[in-house]
Amino acid sequence: MTDINPISEQHQVVVCDPIDFTFTTPELILNIIRPLIDANSLPALLSLSTISTNFLQLIRTSETFWKELCHQRWKEKWGFHRRWEEALKHYDVFNECQEARDSRVTFWRQRYFEQEQDATRQSISPRELNLLTFDFRFWIGQPTVVDERIVVKSGLLQSASKDIRFLNNEEEHQVVEEGNEDWFSYRGALTGHPCREPGIEWFMNESSIIQWGFRPNLWPKGEIRRTELWGWEIRNVSHSL
Repeated sequence: MTDINPISEQHQVVVCDPIDFTFTTPELILNIIRPLIDANSLPALLSLSTISTNFLQLIRTSETFWKELCHQRWKEKWGFHRRWEEALKHYDVFNECQEARDSRVTFWRQRYFEQEQDATRQSISPRELNLLTFDFRFWIGQPTVVDERIVVKSGLLQSASKDIRFLNNEEEHQVVEEGNEDWFSYRGALTGHPCREPGIEWFMNESSIIQWGFRPNLWPKGEIRRTELWGWEIRNVSHSL
């Protein structure tokens, strides 16, 4: 009697990962998971790379994937349009450089993590400060009389000025010379203050402690802080910008 082999040598079964067999290209994977991408999805997406080599390849190399992730992550953050337009311009320059293309660097992946790192920065540069416009709001309002009683409103009040600028005194930023006994490292002119008086100066140190007013009688010092939406705010005891 002759043994009958149900599977001939010409028709051997090829064992493969069903996930990799289904998700054959980064583009197909992206189309499937795009609706799932949001600002908090990266850890979950990275975990998918452990179950599929194609997912792993996508995470490592797909510009389309990382561009989409950058857009979803940044769109709710302060300065989105400027950040996005700059990234697009730099990507075009990146693609024009043969050496960059040959480096196997995934531009949008690198950009994503650069922006995440920058979002943790708690000090602002003088030049960055010069480019911003602030909304000035007092914590304490002016006393008013209501029903023969003096009433003082408190809390973050309505805007007193939406055009606060911290400008340079000169074309190049004025840096205080080393050895100066003053507490600040940078200085300039402040415009748009609610008092509308000219000649207000601002002063800032390396730790982003800032103060302004008319020397020598300056208003209280404030602290420049990063917000959760990647913007900047200035707070002291009397107002917030």
